[in-house]
Amino acid sequence: MPPPREPAATAIHWFTSDLRLQDNPALPRDAGLVAGVFVLDPSVLRRHWEAQRRLAFMFATLAALDDALRAKGTRLIVLEGAAADELPRLASRLGARLVTHATNVEPGARRRERAVATALARDAVTVRATEAAFVHAPGTIRTGSGGAYHVYGAFARAWEAEPVSPAASAPRQWIAAEDLDDIGVAIPAPALEVSAAGTTVARARLAHFLTHAVADYPEARDIPATDGTSRLSYHLRWGAISGAEAVRRARAVAADHPSRRAGVRVWARELAWRDFWAQLLHEHPRLATEGLRPLNIRWRIDDDGFRRWQEGTTGVPLVDAGMRELRATGFMHNRVRMVTASFLTRHLLLDWRLGEAHFMAALMDGQLSQNGGNWQWVSGVGADAQPFHRIFSPLRQGERFDPEGAYVKRWVPELARVPAKLVHQPWEILPFERRGLCPDYPPPVVALDEGRSRALAAFEEARSKDR
Repeated sequence: MPPPREPAATAIHWFTSDLRLQDNPALPRDAGLVAGVFVLDPSVLRRHWEAQRRLAFMFATLAALDDALRAKGTRLIVLEGAAADELPRLASRLGARLVTHATNVEPGARRRERAVATALARDAVTVRATEAAFVHAPGTIRTGSGGAYHVYGAFARAWEAEPVSPAASAPRQWIAAEDLDDIGVAIPAPALEVSAAGTTVARARLAHFLTHAVADYPEARDIPATDGTSRLSYHLRWGAISGAEAVRRARAVAADHPSRRAGVRVWARELAWRDFWAQLLHEHPRLATEGLRPLNIRWRIDDDGFRRWQEGTTGVPLVDAGMRELRATGFMHNRVRMVTASFLTRHLLLDWRLGEAHFMAALMDGQLSQNGGNWQWVSGVGADAQPFHRIFSPLRQGERFDPEGAYVKRWVPELARVPAKLVHQPWEILPFERRGLCPDYPPPVVALDEGRSRALAAFEEARSKDR
């Protein structure tokens, strides 16, 4: 019997958070045959094991990527182990002299990339890394003095002025699937049911948003009871679509439809936030664990209050609705994310890192740069020009953005019978009426005015120590 035929690949693309074929500038386009691989690193998976919904969506996105590769006559190779061990073995097996991958900004991912490059260099294999996730690569938009922007407004103005790179072409040749039959393992099946995934789904969602919702986005984006946002965040998280492609497509729509231009600009500036947080983490890796503006705040310890916040039983309706939406779906409306984060760090005066860790475990779109940046911004230790007195009132936010209580009643059914004028402050209902309207809903874990005053005092004390 003749020996098995060894395939003659000339390049390997290591997929990480760029799980797509279309418009992926990290893919090799000048290297002959290409093999695509994803590495299931047990040490990485263990760190994210609590985030089962996010892992399930990643597996669903991997399956969609595999389908796209099979349509080209190849398949996704899935390996188990440390990337620095597995990729050199695969390169040797396939005869590859080039490994490409998308760059990442998280410190752990950057260490992993350096380890892979060192291991491959021992075998004289070239490594080429290219940014493939953002509209503009982290580190490319600089201040006049050459540093990183620390204020979003100035960053966004510079960001908008930069031209978006053109779409990237795809490799022309992939190694045949039959040459990969005995390599790798099966893609794990998602442990939970999640939304449909992959580039086709992401592009369809973007097209629907740009056709039906973007014109109303400047107002609708703040209304949690409506489907007024793009819901692309988890597709962007795993790179089924890139920020650059999203902006290109949006601006093309704006050019053809003047009535959508204002909505497109507001929406695109939300993607600028994504680039903003990435460039900050790229510049300051310490932001993975500490604030940009460390303050000596005397955070409280309140295990019961934190548990009630996690469970959505704080007795503050908009906060509870958001936390229950998160627990049930792995998603939370952005306006409500700010309210729930502010409530934890200001009204309860609990350390922002507790909330950041909880969100990272629960969010389907959880990403270190985005999650950490937003938590630091809300809690007053991050990139915020006015961090100390900004305290979101869950009562005022609810009355303004959920005036009929539709969002609250969807996620907090105990309040379904409460009139709209009282749904955001059920503590104002007379006791005998409360027994008939919402007997099972708890009283507030803290009085809003009391929590606000306590937070202002704590932050002022911290500021005075830093002077």
